[in-house]
Amino acid sequence: MDQAKKAALIKDLDQQRSDLSARYRGLRGELDLAYQLRLSVKRHPKRWAAAAAGITFLGMRLLRSKKVIYKDQQKNRSLLFRTGKLVFNLARPALTTMALNYARKYAEAHLHREQENSMLGGPPQK
Repeated sequence: MDQAKKAALIKDLDQQRSDLSARYRGLRGELDLAYQLRLSVKRHPKRWAAAAAGITFLGMRLLRSKKVIYKDQQKNRSLLFRTGKLVFNLARPALTTMALNYARKYAEAHLHREQENSMLGGPPQK
């Protein structure tokens, strides 16, 4: 085999390799779904935004739950229950004050005077 023919074959082989490499890169780009999706969103952003809004609207319409309204709810409650609730709501501030005073007295009785009772690190409070 002479040198000219060998050089021609090497050149042809290099050309085929570069063509194969270029085709491989092109095919890989076409089959890359993430890249194709990004490219499509960049090319047609208005269409994608409209499609997303439409799908969201349809999903909300299809997946929403029906609102159930109970009209007889107040009638089912007895007079005793409603009176008890009213008394408790009126007595809540007084009950809260009594509970806080009890907690303060308990803390004063069970904590040493030298310990700080304040969360802010101040002097003991009386």
